Amino acid sequence: MQRYFLQQTIGHKIVLTSEQDAFKHFGKVLRARIGSQAEFVSQNQKVVIGEVTAIDSEKITLKVVSELNNQVELPIQVTLIVSPLKNDRSDWFVQKATELGVHKIVFTDMERTVSNWHKQQEKKQNRLQKIAQAAAEQSHRLLIPEITFLSWREILSLPKIKGLVAWEESARDGEVATLVQAVNQVPNGEVMTVLFGPEGGLSMTEINTLKKFDYQPAGLGPRILRAETAPLYVLSAMSVLRELN
Repeated sequence: MQRYFLQQTIGHKIVLTSEQDAFKHFGKVLRARIGSQAEFVSQNQKVVIGEVTAIDSEKITLKVVSELNNQVELPIQVTLIVSPLKNDRSDWFVQKATELGVHKIVFTDMERTVSNWHKQQEKKQNRLQKIAQAAAEQSHRLLIPEITFLSWREILSLPKIKGLVAWEESARDGEVATLVQAVNQVPNGEVMTVLFGPEGGLSMTEINTLKKFDYQPAGLGPRILRAETAPLYVLSAMSVLRELN
């Protein structure tokens, strides 16, 4: 069943108006009619099934027929800090990270960042936020991950209970326990932040700075992962350790 996020509270009925994306998709693309049903998520993460009772060119009226109580979010709030990627790889990364349960994605320039998004940053952010919303609806999330752009200085002071930096040198040294230990130590509902370098990797200056701000280097196994693959590896590991264990 199709799911839509609404920036409003939900009572006994839902009214979709023609300027809303949910109206356009449900009414025009899916061709909703009297009796059609869909899932709706309110701004406070309440999930209901709505059934169409009236429809015209300006609005769709639905009655709430049931409320859903499924818990589908990761037990911990995961923030991923990454470097802008070339071409459409960031689109794919945001989509998949959303499906895997990320809470927030932060893009920031690093010493070896290749892609320059500064001239089109607002356009990029709006596009990626729409991709995150579509992925959240498809995967039946309770929230849409926030996509944001911050400076290096700003990301260093982001609030967190635990911070990790994925570093290939840790993996080369045979370190295998940091990620697992960190994931298991974070209390439910708290923030864990993980930073990933660009395609050229992080410099020693960046690693040393991150250590000063309580980011602990962690290896991700013996294989070299692409910049867009490593965060998905970590999200998958978190799901296994906190949801399937």
